[in-house]
Amino acid sequence: MSLKRALGPFDATMVVVGGIIGSGIFVVPAVVAQRLPTSALVLAAWLVGGGIALAGAFAFAELAALFPQAGGEYAYLREAYHPLVAFLFGWASLLMIQGGGLAAVAVTFAHYALTWMGRDASNAAAWSAAAITVVAAVNVLGAKPGSRLLNVLVISKMGALGALILGGLLLPRASSNGPAPSGPAPTSAWLGFGAALVPILFAYGGWQS
Repeated sequence: MSLKRALGPFDATMVVVGGIIGSGIFVVPAVVAQRLPTSALVLAAWLVGGGIALAGAFAFAELAALFPQAGGEYAYLREAYHPLVAFLFGWASLLMIQGGGLAAVAVTFAHYALTWMGRDASNAAAWSAAAITVVAAVNVLGAKPGSRLLNVLVISKMGALGALILGGLLLPRASSNGPAPSGPAPTSAWLGFGAALVPILFAYGGWQS
């Protein structure tokens, strides 16, 4: 039995782009700015994180060429170590890694949606659960409806990022006389740099998809 090809090149591209451009880019920059004292270090941290992500993507591209099989990370771990390692990773990915990322995306969506509507964000958990339920229901209908929804969401995210970039380039610079950003102050530049890389790598995550 052969599987029906329901997604085209554009749909497949949107799947990868949607996996990389998630909610992290809308939340992480503020966290990184709290952990590093200068804008130069902030930019350097993003460049280092991008280099790490690029190296990982190249490594996965080589692995995909060596093992052209379905399964991705599961197949690579099975071939490199042992089927048990791949099995345990699969369950960890389902219950913790992907589940945690999905929760982060849903919570971010709920906070932004409630703020945009001028409502209290204290009940973001219910909105997050509702968002996950709706997206899951659409995907249950089939690959094509899920792909259409994904395409709309990815294009919307790219438009929002484009608007933010243009705003940063064209709008006048805001005054810096406001309150200092809250957050734990790093004890040293190196510790702050390492602490900033953690959310940055989360924002860059998705290249393995």
